[in-house]
Amino acid sequence: MSETAVILTHGDVDGMTCAAQLIRREQGECRIVYSNATWIARALQRVFESLPSRVYITDIPCNERAADVAEQMAAQGIGVHWIDHHGWSGELLDRMKRSCARVIHNEAINTPAGVLLGAWLKHEDAYCEQIGGICYASEKGTDWERDWFRLLSSYVGRSDRAVLDGLAHGSEFSADDLQRIEGQRNLETQGEDILAVQPRTVTTHSGRRLAVYDTSATPGLYLGGKVFRHHPVDYCLVRIAAHKWQLASSPGSGLRLDGLVGSHDLDGLHIRAAGRPDRLLSVTTGRSDIPSDAHHRITDWATNAL
Repeated sequence: MSETAVILTHGDVDGMTCAAQLIRREQGECRIVYSNATWIARALQRVFESLPSRVYITDIPCNERAADVAEQMAAQGIGVHWIDHHGWSGELLDRMKRSCARVIHNEAINTPAGVLLGAWLKHEDAYCEQIGGICYASEKGTDWERDWFRLLSSYVGRSDRAVLDGLAHGSEFSADDLQRIEGQRNLETQGEDILAVQPRTVTTHSGRRLAVYDTSATPGLYLGGKVFRHHPVDYCLVRIAAHKWQLASSPGSGLRLDGLVGSHDLDGLHIRAAGRPDRLLSVTTGRSDIPSDAHHRITDWATNAL
């Protein structure tokens, strides 16, 4: 075996809290690979080539191709541990339970993978469960949890291993950390100011209300599910970057987004929608040649499809 342990995780706060717990478990002797639901099979195949002793996949759902690779890993004696809270088919879950060393799965989106992992590892190290609690800190938590949530949020999409090592080993915040935390506090205030104002809304094809926002000029500002707590709308579309939108349905409404999943051509604007059809989709375009009316086209597409 040429490597001891590899962690494949998602690059959001939940995925980073998972990575920090596992860094602690592996005493730092591990490599981190960031992936997502689309690329997990390819990422697993590349990790397989390095022949690690253990592989942890966290906060990323399984699919058929990824399951094939995981079974090959297990057949070679690699311990595969899969911890996730996204939707899996029953057949995939059974397959992975037969071949993986450990599968911890809970489809409740409100139970983050970091919390599931912390519940397992707390029996080895109580501090791991404390790290997992950071996942809830966007809504509640101690000052320590909220500040770590803010710090990790500032690294979404560009995570820094040194920061995760610091969390794993209980380090104090550096001057740079504190500056980033203050920046996130400022973004939270901006978000509250936006939510205090009545949003632009459109009526969808089915007669529902869709709130539309564009926060792409302020990277790192995420309105998320807070929209539904401030305004009685059925859906929410938020442009969070030049090439990326989030489309959500109101929690508990039973409204689904299944018909929007997949690739679409909007008069030459190619988009892809993926995520959880029961609650939240990420809608992306290519990073170049984004037309000036992209937000308008995607708003019309969502309005007509919902």
